[in-house]
Amino acid sequence: MPLMHAVHAVAPGDVTMGAGFSGTTAPSAVTRDGAAGDLALLDAAAVAPGLAPWVGARIGLGHDLDAGLTYGGRAVRIDGRRVFALSPTVDLSLGLGATGLLPNRNDPLALRVGGFGGDVPVLVGWRSAGEIYSVWAGARGGGERLRGQRELPLDPGTPELQRTESIAGWHSWAGGLVGLRVGFRHVFAVLEVDAAIHWATFDIAARSASASTFAVAPAGALVAKF
Repeated sequence: MPLMHAVHAVAPGDVTMGAGFSGTTAPSAVTRDGAAGDLALLDAAAVAPGLAPWVGARIGLGHDLDAGLTYGGRAVRIDGRRVFALSPTVDLSLGLGATGLLPNRNDPLALRVGGFGGDVPVLVGWRSAGEIYSVWAGARGGGERLRGQRELPLDPGTPELQRTESIAGWHSWAGGLVGLRVGFRHVFAVLEVDAAIHWATFDIAARSASASTFAVAPAGALVAKF
């Protein structure tokens, strides 16, 4: 899920709200170990390539602190961060986020997986006078514990029964991101691109599958400040 916020903290009592999209490219394999079908399930559960809505809000808490709540199609993320001024126009942001992954169904694979996780973003950013332009870049890493099941085709011999396979595993990632915000006063356009290496290890029924992959996730949104 993209961050989509500038590095400088939201002013105390101010609220920003925005909506847009995010997308994740099909992962490029670095290492893969497992049957082709199981690796496809692993990619869908961990990296989840495709498009998703993005809706987010932040509130300024004062003392260079703010907090946010974000929905991204298959997950909800809540976070807080502390901002440190490096100069009048350059800031450093240290954040901590917690994510709940909703057990949304992936229809082509009959996959239903949910879980929880966390991430730590470290960003450095610059803003122009009046905050008309803001740019930022940084590093971000995190991990997730995922559990769920996959529905199997009906057994022709017993059509009244629906078989399932249990799926459980760990997903972690580390990478970087760059972002740009342009606007005036109360309305801003935001663009962000995240790139990361993902590591995932899953048990699918009695089988194991693991992979390390690389994926890019661009995002864009319109954000209003109140």
